[in-house]
Amino acid sequence: MPIIDMRAVDNDGAAPLQDCDVCIIGSGPAGSTIARELSGTALRVTLLESGGTLRDPDADALNDVENVGYPRLADQWAVRNRILGGTSHTWGGRCAPFDAIDLETRSWVPESGWPFSIADLAPYLDRSAPHLGLAVGSGFSDERFWALAGGRSPRSVPDPDVLLPFFWQFSRDRDETYPFEHMRVGRKLAERVGANVTLVTGATVLRIDPVDSGRAVRSVAVAAPDGRVVSLAARTVVVCAGGIENARILLASDTVVAGGLGNRHDTVGRYFMDHLRGPVGTFALAGSGALQKRFGRHNLRGHLFRAGLRLSPEIQRQEGLLNCAAWLGEVVAPDDPWNALKRILDGRPELPADAKAVAANAGLYLRGFKDYFVERSGVPRKLESLTLDCMGDQRPDRDSRVTLSDRHDRFGMRLPRVDWRVHPEEARTVRRLAELVAEQLPRMGLPAPTLSPWVREGAGYPEEFRDVAHPSGTTRMASDPAKGVVDAHCEVHGVSGLYLAGSSVFPTLSHCNPTQMIVALAIRLADRIKATAAVPARAGQGVAAEARMGEAATRVLVTGATGRIGHVVVEDLLSRGYAVRAITSRAELPPVAPGAALEWRRFDLQTDTDYDGLVAGCQAVLHIAAEMAEPARMQRANVEATGWLADAAERAGIGAFCYTSSIAVYGSGRTRVMHEGAPVLTHDRDIRNEYWAVDQTRAYGRTKLGGEVALRARAKAVRYVILRPAVVVSVAQIVEIREWTRVKRTLAAHRHAHHVYVGDVADAIIWSMERALAGTGAPGSIETFNLSEEDVPDPTHAAFLRKAYAVSGDPRFKVPPVPWPADWLRDFMRFRTLPLRNPGWRMRFPGDALAAAGYRHRYGMARAYALALDAIREDARQGRAATGAAPARPEDLSSGAATRGV
Repeated sequence: MPIIDMRAVDNDGAAPLQDCDVCIIGSGPAGSTIARELSGTALRVTLLESGGTLRDPDADALNDVENVGYPRLADQWAVRNRILGGTSHTWGGRCAPFDAIDLETRSWVPESGWPFSIADLAPYLDRSAPHLGLAVGSGFSDERFWALAGGRSPRSVPDPDVLLPFFWQFSRDRDETYPFEHMRVGRKLAERVGANVTLVTGATVLRIDPVDSGRAVRSVAVAAPDGRVVSLAARTVVVCAGGIENARILLASDTVVAGGLGNRHDTVGRYFMDHLRGPVGTFALAGSGALQKRFGRHNLRGHLFRAGLRLSPEIQRQEGLLNCAAWLGEVVAPDDPWNALKRILDGRPELPADAKAVAANAGLYLRGFKDYFVERSGVPRKLESLTLDCMGDQRPDRDSRVTLSDRHDRFGMRLPRVDWRVHPEEARTVRRLAELVAEQLPRMGLPAPTLSPWVREGAGYPEEFRDVAHPSGTTRMASDPAKGVVDAHCEVHGVSGLYLAGSSVFPTLSHCNPTQMIVALAIRLADRIKATAAVPARAGQGVAAEARMGEAATRVLVTGATGRIGHVVVEDLLSRGYAVRAITSRAELPPVAPGAALEWRRFDLQTDTDYDGLVAGCQAVLHIAAEMAEPARMQRANVEATGWLADAAERAGIGAFCYTSSIAVYGSGRTRVMHEGAPVLTHDRDIRNEYWAVDQTRAYGRTKLGGEVALRARAKAVRYVILRPAVVVSVAQIVEIREWTRVKRTLAAHRHAHHVYVGDVADAIIWSMERALAGTGAPGSIETFNLSEEDVPDPTHAAFLRKAYAVSGDPRFKVPPVPWPADWLRDFMRFRTLPLRNPGWRMRFPGDALAAAGYRHRYGMARAYALALDAIREDARQGRAATGAAPARPEDLSSGAATRGV
């Protein structure tokens, strides 16, 4: 990832910024997500950040506001962070998707309604999990949490017509030393994006300049810290600067359109919303143990969740209430032993107080061990007080708004003027929720809170209720340009190529923290940009660009072209402008569409020998063909044929040779994590205890490794890339899991799936080829990469089966809970051996080396799983229509449109 610091650019008149296809303004959760999603594409992306890698008082000063409405936090650092990573520096890590009712049009909530449903966002919520460090992306915020946690839901529940359970999930960055550090998206952003994305720090956007008609973007005016202003040409601009700054930038972009871009109907900056949060009651600490366990923290796969309650849709409709949620507010005591222990372990103890706190509260450690490791809840804290806290939605108000002040910052940009409005129905909603919780908890056998005086007296919000840094709504989505700034795709009405991301596009705010919804919408927007952004042909942009510029197309030989991977590679190559010589052993050759740059040849690796004729006229070889079924045929097809093909490639002067190997070459490792340099099988003879697998699979792993050895023996002038993919699957093959026997589901569902989507495998093969053809690596060099995916937080068969069952009710997806030792015992009985090694399902095959080389998955398994769930949902719907059967649960009728746009 190239990085430009505008503070270090000399003022020599040279343009420090090159024009780009996509300019992203802001590197917070929205901007960094879009940059990561666009990484590895043909798009040239520039990511602009006003701050740097460290906090800077000069950058902080650019966030000054003029507040004329309801009192807000005075410290803007608590609201807006001008630094790489944006507000992820100060967020609390709390995540949850909005409720279905939040996106609906509600007659009692003026200007409510989103242009799509929460079901439509489900695949993007799933894909948000790796960006935010979540255990699971969707299906965790309601009663389904208990199934995910592997336990039964509590018997004692509130009246579901009044209150429903709600769970928040806390972000976790597994790369940080502290086990529950939230994801700070700027910390390792440079490692997570490819070379097509350039980060520019110290780059403050002053305005966006459109073309003369005002109907498309042309460039972005950027100020360096020393005051110099440069123009960055861009065909697509995505503003991701936050709920206040997004509106400010549009309003300031008035050089062509009076009033600013997207503001023809005077909607920019209007409908400003934020969350008010505070206590509505207190609990006595004595006797609150059961309450704290039920509504405290829960540990799921090393991630913390917090339980609470929310208003049911029924009570909202009946009483005209907004959405609202409540949870336990814990004020930790100064001598809490867990805080003391953390300071001691971090090497910054406060002695002797911390030593006394640890010694005096040893009982909490014993209880904490049981709670955390046995009951999977959070560790108990020593509390000073226990409150009932609430946070609720706001009514959209056109007069609650951000405008431009007459005051200016040091670049001459007008400050934002914030006039935030708060309404009586919002306080009424919070009071009503407090009353209902006080009624329902005793029904559940739990203590009721003592409600705050302002709640009992029916008053408005007290002074301790303040905003929680969730500014939203100022560039809201609406299908009607007169009622919103952006359309359903987050593109500004009437301005082609100008997009907005972040909570500023929310039509309503719900009761929960907005970050996960922000990231899900950012992923959705990135997909839109990838599908629609124009990429002009440029010199050096890739080998296929030659064909687009009227020169002869690069010819690529693809073996195994009718196989699971090969047919996708062929289609992808043709779509990118390559000419393809496709090889198959089938007797009947596939048809060729008129005008296609495709030549089919029949060639059997078992019998044919004209390898020189095979590669003649080609510039690259993609060797995908292999024998997987019959061990007796594997030596010839997988080892000898690979060597002969490499000999022919060396004689022909081929530029790139990409060989598709397999993670099977590692066998059953003595350690669980297998990087590219880890020990592999003995390739020239069968040693059974090296691989806990059937004879066929063991032979396949040995002979694929034999093919690698054959390449290393011949490499002289050709650049070679060896890819070791994990379990390659298409969407149809993911769906086929429903054909598993009950025994297999019972014993093997817990296994790590090791799935990698076939579209990504094909893309990685072509990426590797293009990289070698561009001259990466010395002639005769061999690079070896694992090709795997970890973008799904819980990549097990059971996790997918549970989701498939939820959308279909099909009993073939039901997963009986069986501990993994039963599977281990089954393998022992099956293979009659006890090697001191790991079965494949316990191993991991990181793709770090491929990522370090610059490759980013084009699709991702989260997207593939979403498509599979969509197919399963549609199959279930059609099955019910044919039989007239009713669904097992109401949620089975959720829209199948959830994955159509993926």
